[in-house]
Formats: sequence, structure tokens, C-alpha cells
Amino acid sequence: MPISDDEWDEGSTAADAETATTTPVGEYEAEKDLIVAFLSENVDNAYTRAEIVRGVDFGDDARPETLEEVLTEIQDELVDAAGDVVASGMLVDDVDEALDELVADGTVAEQRVETADGPTTYYRLNTGDARE
Repeated sequence: MPISDDEWDEGSTAADAETATTTPVGEYEAEKDLIVAFLSENVDNAYTRAEIVRGVDFGDDARPETLEEVLTEIQDELVDAAGDVVASGMLVDDVDEALDELVADGTVAEQRVETADGPTTYYRLNTGDARE
């Protein structure tokens, strides 16, 4: 679950914190651009690696509006689902490498945050604010 500015500043999550709203992003040529776009679109939140992967790995989720559309899209959906599984495996490695590079060059800030499950590393866009 993404964390807020306050949780980032405190270095721990709050049990009563509201779930932050996340905006996914579209396609970009490079994984670094995709990550920066995602974190820029959600600048008030911080995310784990897995949340970043989910935020940048998505397809067209437009839902069919009629039964006819549902029936004609079933085959396409199955092919898309299989492709998404394969792409997700490749994307995870690419996103991990790109995220490490973005942290190393200072574009993305990382911080260990105490959660109910123990210390967890979160990432956010390095905006130069004092809280980072």
C-alpha cells in the first residue's frame, strides 16, 4: 500500500492512514522514463518496488459495455492475459534495474519505513524537498 508524505516523514506507517490514490501511467520507451512518469504522477506518495511494477505494468483496461463485446473479446483477452504474464516477468527485472539506477543518480529517493510487517523500502520522486 502506498504511503503518504506524513508517513514518509515519520519513517513509519500509521494504522489509521487513508489509502493513497494512485494514478497509473501510459507507455514510455524506457523503463526509467516510465518509473519517473509514474512517480511524478503520484508525487505525494511513496511506493514499494512491487507497487511501482504494478503501477507501470498495465494494459488497456476498458471494460466491454455490451454482451456482444464481451463475447467477441474473450479470445483477445486470453491472448492479452498470457502476454501480460510473460511481459510482467521481463518488466520486473527491467524495472528493478532502472529503479536502482534512478536511486543511484538521485532522481528517486529511497527510505526504509517501519510497517506492520517490519521495515520496508519505499521509493518516491526526489523533489528536493527537505523531507527527503
